[in-house]
Formats: sequence, structure tokens, C-alpha cells
Amino acid sequence: MKNILFLSAFLFLSMASFSQEILKGHPEEAKACIEKGNAMADNGDWKNALNEYNNAVGFDPRNPEAYYRRALAAQNLKDYRSAINDYSKAIYFNDTDGNAYYGRGICFYELGRKKDCCIDLSKASGLGNSDAGTAMMNYCN
Repeated sequence: MKNILFLSAFLFLSMASFSQEILKGHPEEAKACIEKGNAMADNGDWKNALNEYNNAVGFDPRNPEAYYRRALAAQNLKDYRSAINDYSKAIYFNDTDGNAYYGRGICFYELGRKKDCCIDLSKASGLGNSDAGTAMMNYCN
């Protein structure tokens, strides 16, 4: 019985340590993946950029830029639901990113969710996104 308790305690502590390592992330590896993805996106290769951004999220699941970039790639691939999900995660980790609100607002518009679109565009504008005001005039009036 003592052996079972000892083994259970060991496994619990090992898993807790492993979980902490995952949550800590690997920001340097994530940054390298984001940079690779950005180079691909600059060349219009959104599918491979998305793969690099997936890797970045895997390396650092609390990195708002990784979610933002992955959302942008999904948006350019017209996968608006995935983009909204990732923009929302980027906003969760950095709620002052006007670009994430803007991107999510545009995706809401593409899915016919005008009210949500206008809420996000207004928030983006308030956070200094320069394109949000024009988009609000086009989509929210």
C-alpha cells in the first residue's frame, strides 16, 4: 500500500512539474516560429505561415502575438470562425491590442454578425487602430 501511495505522489508531482513547464512556455522558440511565419505571410503563403503560427502557439500558449498572427492567417484563408477564436485568445492575453479587435470585427462582419462587428470596431478605434474608423463608416451605418 505504501508503494502505491508513494508512486501516486511521485506521479502527481511529476505531472504538476510537467504542467508548469508547459504553461511557462518557450518564448524564444515561439518568437522564431512567428518570424518564419511572418516571412511566409509577407510572400502571401498563408497556409505555411499558419503552420508556423501553430508551432508558435505550441511553444508558448500564452503568447498573444502568436494567436494574433495565427488569426490573421486564418482570416486570409477565409476561416473566419478560427480567426475569431484566435483573435479572442489574443485579446484575452492582451486586451489593449486594437489590431486584434479590428481583425475580429472584420471577421464578425464576414459572418454577418454586424452588431459584434461594430462593437469590436468601436473598441479598436478607441485603442488607436487607424483603420477602424473607416471600417465603422462602411459597416456600421
